[in-house]
This record gives sequence, structure tokens and C-alpha cells, in this order.
Amino acid sequence: MKQICNALKSSLPVALLVIMASSCKNQIEVREPKSRKSSTTTDFSIELNKERNAAEEAYIESVIAQDSIEFTRSPNGFYYRFIVQDSIAGDRPEFGDRVTFEYDLRNLEGETIYSKEELSPVTKSLEQEYGVFKGLREGLKLMQENDEVLFYFPSYTAYGFYGDNKRIGINTPLISRVKLLKIESTK
Repeated sequence: MKQICNALKSSLPVALLVIMASSCKNQIEVREPKSRKSSTTTDFSIELNKERNAAEEAYIESVIAQDSIEFTRSPNGFYYRFIVQDSIAGDRPEFGDRVTFEYDLRNLEGETIYSKEELSPVTKSLEQEYGVFKGLREGLKLMQENDEVLFYFPSYTAYGFYGDNKRIGINTPLISRVKLLKIESTK
């Protein structure tokens, strides 16, 4: 009996090693990703957003049409016109530059949401996303020092789905009068 126990003790590590080696596969099996089709909810949401954005833009264009002054539509989706434009002021701000500006925010009915006194002056780097929404960052890149511009921002270029959790509601298009005070170049 003692011999059998000794034989089992000495062969146990060998048996475990054989079991472990035989349980491993020699080839690595690559798993293919599962393809997922977009859900009907996603497709519906995309279509709904396209319709809402088109309706917002049409409304902005109707508000602009009431004004006799022409506006330019930016490739970024907002509308603008220069109130004051200094053609010899110099360069426009670029990515990384710090800009100082003042602005206000109003709804499309012209009611003040935030006055210039509440918001201004602001000094930010153009790449700094916190505190300056996408449309305003892109709009500042069109300006030179001392330029003043009137912007119409559809909600998708402003605060979008979330608003600002204070006075700007969800999907609210905005009007803003912006004056660029100073550009600090990083070059």
C-alpha cells in the first residue's frame, strides 16, 4: 500500500503536467467581431435631428430675411455679419492663441439670456472647450482685433441637447454680438 501511495505521489505532478499540456490548444483561434446593424431607434433619432436642424436653420433664415442686411452662412453651420470690421488690424486668431472678447447671448426673439456685462470680458485659448461653445470658437477665428460680429447660432453649434443647465434650454438657437478685444499669439 505504501508503494502505491509513493508511486501516486511521484506520478501526480507528471499527470498534472500532461493534463495541462493536453488541455492547451496549439492554434490561437481568432474571434470575429459580431456585426451590428444600427437600430431603428438610432435611425429614427438621426432623421429627427436632421429635421430639427433643418427647421432651426429655416427659422433663422426667416429671422435674418426680416433684416435688410445680408448674412453669410459659415461652413460650420452658423450665420454671421460684420458690424465693425477693421481690414488692417492684422491676423486672425489660430488654434492655440489666447483671445479676449466680449459677447452677449439672446434667443431668436431678441430677448437677452445673458448680457454682455454678465459674461464679459472672457480670455480663453481657442482650443479650450470649457466655457466657449463650438460655434463661438469657430466664429472667433473669422475675426481680427476690434472686429464686432453678429452671429446666429443654430443649437447644434451652440449648447445643443443639454443647454447650459441654467438659462439656456435644450435645442435653443442663439444670437450673439461678439467683439474681439485682443489676440495673444503663441507663435
